[in-house]
Order: sequence, then structure tokens, then C-alpha cells
Amino acid sequence: MASILDIGILDYFVPVFVFLFVFAILFALLEKFAFFGKNRGLNALIAFAIGFLFILTPDLLGIVKIITPWFTVLFVFLVLVMLLFMFAGVKEDSISAAISEKGTVWVIVVICIVILVYALTQVYGEQIQTIYGGEDIEGDSSVTGQVGKIVFHPRVLGMFLLLLIAAQAVRFIASKE
Repeated sequence: MASILDIGILDYFVPVFVFLFVFAILFALLEKFAFFGKNRGLNALIAFAIGFLFILTPDLLGIVKIITPWFTVLFVFLVLVMLLFMFAGVKEDSISAAISEKGTVWVIVVICIVILVYALTQVYGEQIQTIYGGEDIEGDSSVTGQVGKIVFHPRVLGMFLLLLIAAQAVRFIASKE
């Protein structure tokens, strides 16, 4: 049954939205950091080509489709937290100083990495599962299957996560600031 709130038709426009999103972000980054000089035409051509590649690759389209709402929620949450502090009377300079601290930046970077890993597991999960030997782990005697069983085992992945957290903790403790 059709209704006014039925937005299923927007699924047909997802490639256009992804192209525009990737083009706008890449063009802005290329203009800001001037990797290829100040030539706006060259920057637009590079952003156009990469945006077009995102449309042609279904996996990249899926990753952007998954990541975009999460980054939007993260951005809105950060803006609302800043507004809450400003309503409480905190000055803009102290909010800017707090955001530019190393710890705050690392927290945001870790959240972004978690979102990226989540999207990658949603898009490439079945392929990782076949490397891991998800259906019949015991019967797989190939080298790829054995390495996949070791690397993608939950205990090994947990160990890597704990080592990463410990390395960052040591780095923060040992910093001279």
C-alpha cells in the first residue's frame, strides 16, 4: 500500500547521492590541501573520476551507504554537545582548545575507525567468512583456511584490540606533554 511516507523510491537515487557526496568531499579536500596545485579544473576532474569509480564499484557504494548515516549521527552529536556547553556558559575558545587536545582527537579517530570497520564487515563479511572457513572449519586443510582460522579467531582479534589499546596507552603516558 502506498503512503506519503514511503521513501523506497530513494533507493534508486543512492548512486547519484553517493556520487555527489564523494565528489563534494574530495573536491573540497583537494581544494583545501592543494595536492595537485591550485588548478580547480584538475581538482574537479580528479574528484569526478573518483566519484564515478564509487558508482561503478558496488562494494564501495555499499560502504558509503553504511558509513554516511553513522558519520552524520556522530557530527550531529558533537555539534549538540558543543551547543550544550555553550548554553552552559563555556566560552568558544575553551571548547576549541578542548577539541584540539590530543586525547579528544584520538577518541574521535577511534570512533571513525570503528565505524569504518563496521561498514567493512557488513560489506565484506561473507568474503571474510569464506577465508575463515565459516561453514566447515574442521574439514578445511588449505593454507588460506588455516591462516584464516588463526587470524580471524575471536580470541586473536581480541588480543590485537587489547595490544592496540595498550600501545596507545603507553604512547600517551610516555609523551612529553
